Parts: sequence; structure tokens; C-alpha cells
Amino acid sequence: MPLSAGSLRRRPKFAAPLLSPACLHRLSVPGEFAARLDDDDAAGVGEEEEESGRRAAAVLVVGPLGKVWRVELRRSPAGDGEAWLGGGWSELAAAHGLGEGWGVVLRLERRGVASLRVFDPGFCLARFCTPHAGMRTKDRPRFIKLLQQEDLEKMKIPEKFVQQQLTETYTNNHQNAIIVCPLGKFWRVELQREQPDVLLRDGWAPFLAAHDLSEGNILLVRYEGNMVFTVEVFLQNGCLKEYKTAALYLTDGTEGPSNAPQQSAAKVGVSPVKWKRTRRIEGTCLEGPNRKSRASPISVKVEQHKKHVSIVSQNSFTKEMTAYSIHSLLSVRGTFCSQIGLLEACAITLKISMKKKGSWRVAFKTANTYGYINGPGWRKFCLENEVKEGDRLTFNAIETTVWHVVIVHC
Repeated sequence: MPLSAGSLRRRPKFAAPLLSPACLHRLSVPGEFAARLDDDDAAGVGEEEEESGRRAAAVLVVGPLGKVWRVELRRSPAGDGEAWLGGGWSELAAAHGLGEGWGVVLRLERRGVASLRVFDPGFCLARFCTPHAGMRTKDRPRFIKLLQQEDLEKMKIPEKFVQQQLTETYTNNHQNAIIVCPLGKFWRVELQREQPDVLLRDGWAPFLAAHDLSEGNILLVRYEGNMVFTVEVFLQNGCLKEYKTAALYLTDGTEGPSNAPQQSAAKVGVSPVKWKRTRRIEGTCLEGPNRKSRASPISVKVEQHKKHVSIVSQNSFTKEMTAYSIHSLLSVRGTFCSQIGLLEACAITLKISMKKKGSWRVAFKTANTYGYINGPGWRKFCLENEVKEGDRLTFNAIETTVWHVVIVHC
């Protein structure tokens, strides 16, 4: 059960938890995931692709029942990171009964090949056949969760998942669960029943804080049995969030789930000093290493100091720049866009001083669960303001399409 350091090297994945009607015909995927999936040798460019200016590559998607589907992966030649699954995807979606509100997770198996898992509107892993008695299946029970504001202090486990997997095991109103985080450490979180729901409560908010999670992140939770869950974390753009072993572990000191005594209401206190010193290192699809803004909506109870971490404005965010974000595109989480009313493609004015006339107009576009800034205007902004890799930029939305930028050079 314990995870070795080598097991932290996970295959690239992409998660889309809540499909819209448009996603059933054309599924947008982050550019970096598309770059890894794209099989140049299998790419066939015809007259139609040449006329449209968009290159199509043939990729193989292995469905939940093992059938292999040929799907077109299209990428914009403009270098703006736009990519999507086109021809063949709608047929695959229809064959598996996908509809609005369903979810999918794609895992890269090798170049040009990805496997598909499907989640029903109850957020549970969809089963397309019933195993025979005594037959073992490698697909352990899973559910997918797009974190909302109400999930940050306590999180409801999907009702269907509780009925199918936890009814016999969950016997007490207060019972501990063990969560195995992406770094292989164990967290003790209390389960509490609030009829008819089962909630992850005490210990949940510190778990989110220690892993730099907030509204818009996606969790893929797998049930190992005996109230033990493993969690994979996805960024707002749907790409798997990578953690490195150099990150600071913040746990309740539990060494492992085996022989772990059940203690009622075990609480985890997170020291503000340790939290600030935590270096969160992400190997992301679109952003690269990234320290998120302190504008986290998580209010964390600190048992030792009897105070709360303050909540600051949601109309700003901070990015640590990478070579990819400087020269290609900078992703913006979807929750920030919705908070300021930025719902469609437009031009945004960036200012480094509200007193100076200097400003830069950059292109803003939207994807599944995030937006992004790119184009010549963005590259000009970075060049003229000498933005380098490692610099931290804080974006403050003065108006929906006017942002003030504070640059902190490393």
C-alpha cells in the first residue's frame, strides 16, 4: 500500500469533470497534453486540413470496454495552445452514452494512444458491464469532484458512491478515513453523517491547504477499501498536478493506514509559519512551476494558535512565470474569470501603473475550465517589461478587461 518514490512518476492525464453539450462533439484539451499525445508519425494532413490551416493527427483512444477508437487530434498552427479532439470523438461519446454533466479522464499510455475512463452524472466511475461473481476488476471504485466554494471546509462524498461502496463499512456517525495524498503521505480525515450525506470534515481543510488546492481544482478519488482513499489532483485546466518529493509534508503524523487505530475527531493543526515556507512545486501542463496567489478562499483552523488564516480578495491572482508562459500562453483559472465576468474571448488591457499611459492589449481566449492569455501583445508585454522565468506577476482586475500588473523580479 505505501507508495515508493518511483510511483510518484505518474502518466500524464487530463480530466474534464462536467461536460457541456459542445464537449460531446469537440473536446478541448490543454496544449501540453496534446503535445504529448500527438503522434507525429501517425499524423496525416489532407487537403481539408491544409485549407483550414489546422493540422489533424490520428490518435487512438481505448474505451472502458477495451475497444479502440480512432480520433482526430487537432492543434492550431498559431501556437496559441488551442487543441481538441474532433473527428471520431462524437461517435465515441455517443457509443458510451455520454451526455451533459458526465465526466471523462484521459490517460496517456504512450505516444498516440490514450485510455478513457467515464464518470456518470452522479460523479461515479461508470460501469459498462457487470463482472461475474468472483471476477476481479482492475478498475477500483472512483469518483470525480470539481471543488466548489462549499467543498473547502467540508466535502460531500457523492450519494451514489456512498450507497454503492460505503453503506456496509460506514457504521458510526463519526468515523475516520485515511487519505493517501499524491506524495504518498497519509492524512486522517473525519467522516461525518449529516442525513442523507456523508461529509469529509475535520482534517479536510488542512489537507487542501497543504496541497495548495482551492476552488476549481479537480480531484479523482479512488477507494482502496477499509475507509482508505487515494487522491489524484488536477489543475483548473484539467491537467494532472504534479508534486515532487522535495515538497513539505504536513500530516497528522500517521505512518500508514494499516493497524491505524480509529480515533474520534482527530484534528490537524497547520502552523502558519510552515505553511508560508512550504514550497509547492508543480510540473503543470500549461503553467510550469507555479506558486499560487495568497488569495486562497480556504480558511484553515489553526488549533495551536487559535486563529484563522485571513481571506483576501478574489479579484487578483499571482503567477510564477515559466518559459512556456512567457513565450506561448498564460493560463487563468476559470473561477477567476467567472468572478469578474470574463466569459468569452476578448482583448484585455494590461497596465503596470495606473498613472502612466503605457498599456498593452493582449488576447484572451477560453477553454473547458480555464482561460488563457496569448498572442503578440502578451509576448510584447513580457519583452518590454523584461519578464524572466521565475518572476512573479500579480494581476489585479480593476475592470473586467483592465488589469493592473505588479511585477516582482526574481
